[in-house]
Amino acid sequence: MKIASLLALAPLTAFAQSDELGEIIVRATKPGLLENVSSEEAEDLERRDLAEALTLLPGVSLQKTGARAESMVTIRGFDLRQVPVFVDCIPVYVPYDGYADLGRFSVPAAGEIEVAKGLSPVLAGPNALGGLVNVYTRRPTEKLEGSVHAGTFTGDGWEGGISAGGKEEKWYWQFDLSYLEQAAFRLSDDFVPRPRENGGRRDNSYRQDWRASGRIAWTPAPEDEHVLGFWIQRGEKGNPTYVGYDPTVRSRFWQWPQWDKDTYYYLSRISLGKDTKLEATLHYDRHENTLQAFDNASYSSQNLGSSFTSFYDDWTAGGSILLENRSIKDTRLAAAFHYKRDHHEKMDIGDPKFTFEDETASIGFEAEHSFAWGSSLTAGVSHDWREVIDAVDTNTGTPLFGGKTSSWNPQVVWKHDITEDIEAHLGWAQKSLFPTIKDRYSYRLGQAIPNPSLKPETANHIDFGIGGTAWDGRFEWETGLFYSRIDDAIQRVDNVAFTPGGAGLFQLRNVGEAEHRGFELALGTKWTDCIETGLRYAWINAENRSNPGIHIIGTPEHEVLLFSKLQVHEELKLIPSFTWADSRNASSIGKRVGIYASVDFKAELSLPGDCTLGFGATNLLDRNQQLDEGFPEPVRSLFVDIRHEF
Repeated sequence: MKIASLLALAPLTAFAQSDELGEIIVRATKPGLLENVSSEEAEDLERRDLAEALTLLPGVSLQKTGARAESMVTIRGFDLRQVPVFVDCIPVYVPYDGYADLGRFSVPAAGEIEVAKGLSPVLAGPNALGGLVNVYTRRPTEKLEGSVHAGTFTGDGWEGGISAGGKEEKWYWQFDLSYLEQAAFRLSDDFVPRPRENGGRRDNSYRQDWRASGRIAWTPAPEDEHVLGFWIQRGEKGNPTYVGYDPTVRSRFWQWPQWDKDTYYYLSRISLGKDTKLEATLHYDRHENTLQAFDNASYSSQNLGSSFTSFYDDWTAGGSILLENRSIKDTRLAAAFHYKRDHHEKMDIGDPKFTFEDETASIGFEAEHSFAWGSSLTAGVSHDWREVIDAVDTNTGTPLFGGKTSSWNPQVVWKHDITEDIEAHLGWAQKSLFPTIKDRYSYRLGQAIPNPSLKPETANHIDFGIGGTAWDGRFEWETGLFYSRIDDAIQRVDNVAFTPGGAGLFQLRNVGEAEHRGFELALGTKWTDCIETGLRYAWINAENRSNPGIHIIGTPEHEVLLFSKLQVHEELKLIPSFTWADSRNASSIGKRVGIYASVDFKAELSLPGDCTLGFGATNLLDRNQQLDEGFPEPVRSLFVDIRHEF
């Protein structure tokens, strides 16, 4: 279901509307190489989770948080706290810190991923400082359709899944189930043994994830649709310890025996006459998390002061309403209201339970007019506000009161069809982000002082793009230029106080000003019916203007992806690819990791009975490399899988 809560994803490209069963097609009708990834593309290039799939887009960089064994991305230098993630227009994040570990999310079968960078829609709700990501699951078109797959890969890993759905005259259904586990990934032969890691199989690098999702929809009329759906995720993982050379970094012996997430939602779309549509969403999301910190690498005792067992019990409940009208010729008017309540409970064994709760809302208005000469102008504004319902000082148990904060988010986008095959856009937007519960109230394991008075961060974006097709659609191209200025950025200020032992404490404050600028390029060429190539490139320069000594982390300055799809035989397809990323800052104090490069290869062999056998390798060069300092990446990995479609 591609519900119109994200209709305004249109700032970067033109969008079309379909009358089939009332579905709003949130898909570019003109070039979309900078913003769209299909599950087929992710499967071809062996991207197993959502973080890896997103890096097929220029300007999206894979980021690893080694201290928590999490996979994330940065988008034009903005991290996932600043770029919300939606699945079928339902927000997906952890209320406590605002992040989502995308390594826990599989790519939906026959689905699609869309990214709005910078100029994210004003009608999509709050906290889209740097853009947004929306993942769309498949919608069946036949009475019965689906796929089954299973595979294995290096590190005693295996995965499998089933996807099935069906469409009837007045209703449809869809169910997906996926599973992945790995005992341990292996390190490169070039890895130099360290006191906490002797090489070979990476200690404490196991993982296990499974996810089930389903939807049933009633479509009583062509313009009406009502959907009930759910997702259930269950996961556990180990956290490999730090093996770098910084003596100030403490070794952590952490494991997550529980990383569970349940989401239930309702989506509705109703026609209120010829020109007016009403859409509504309701959702409830629960996240339960258990973290165990042990004394040493035996992971069997918890006697030291640094050891603990911590439980998080978080939930989010909310909904939205969107009203759209097209009664004025060549004009679309729309308004949206969003509301959610975030609840976080923290409890360590032997300590009291602490509760935090926020209430966040947003109201937005947007108008779009299309002109006869091939241009359109879209203007909108949203007003967001947040109120603290419940908060507490976890050292003293004293209630805290944060009051209410608010922000305005205006946006203007101009688009023009230069020719039948070339389109350009130019836009400006101001976006904001409310600080998370962790930002405001966490003592950061005794290293920080909370700051309940943090204000929203704000960013001003200027975005220009142009793209088109040639050679009867066999060649696609798209380029983009962007500039973003971030004000009141939340940054760490050191030594604001001292412990009795003399150790300095830091505090997060609104003291930062930063600038992100860059260029993106995407090319796709189908030379013949048997040869297809693609290029993705991004240059991103992210600078801290107010304090150059505090570095922006996780984003390489240059990044390139090259790939080919070669149909060498009617039954055999070869898919080589090459990823290269410049060195990047791995910490705010300037620690860096080197160049990341990976040569990958996949072959697909068509078998009888609508089956496909895939096999190949990632990191063929067996490079010893890192995305986070002190946390080496996996060695060359071999894989084989088989898929049957019906």
